[in-house]
Order: sequence, then structure tokens, then C-alpha cells
Amino acid sequence: MDWKASAEKMYFDGSSINDIAAETGKSRQAVSGYLKSLLGFKEEKERRKMENREKRREYKRVKNKQYRIPMEITADTIKREHDIAVMLLSHERY
Repeated sequence: MDWKASAEKMYFDGSSINDIAAETGKSRQAVSGYLKSLLGFKEEKERRKMENREKRREYKRVKNKQYRIPMEITADTIKREHDIAVMLLSHERY
């Protein structure tokens, strides 16, 4: 099997252009140039782009939930904040 057929099969099976270039021994530019001439390349590229966007959105959603862990407001937390504010204000001079 020549490198072009191998590259086509690998790309449509989900391999990246860098992986294909390493496997076939061709340059990244040569692999990319060949793949761009294939039918279905644009659709596959767009599908991968949308898939990556969805993965990124999900990653951000999870990270934002981790960052926004809600802190419960209780009487103890209000009292603690009040005590800190009193301590800071008692040191100020007017």
C-alpha cells in the first residue's frame, strides 16, 4: 500500500495529520496537501472542528462548576465577616 492510500485511511479513521506524517515518513505539509485534494476532506475537517468545540464547551462547563462551588451563608459566616470588618475598622484613624 502506498503512503497516499495509507494516509487517506488513517485520516478518515481519526488520526491527526502529525500522526500520519510520522507514520508514513512524509512531511506534514505533503500529507496535508494530499489530504486537501481528497473528496470529503472539508466535511471531515468541519466535523472534527465541531467535535472539538463541543469537547471544549463541556470542559469549560465542568471547570466553571468547580470554580463556582457555592458557599453557604450561615449565621456563623456572617458573624465571622462582621468580626473581621470590626477589627479592620477599629485600627483605622480618622
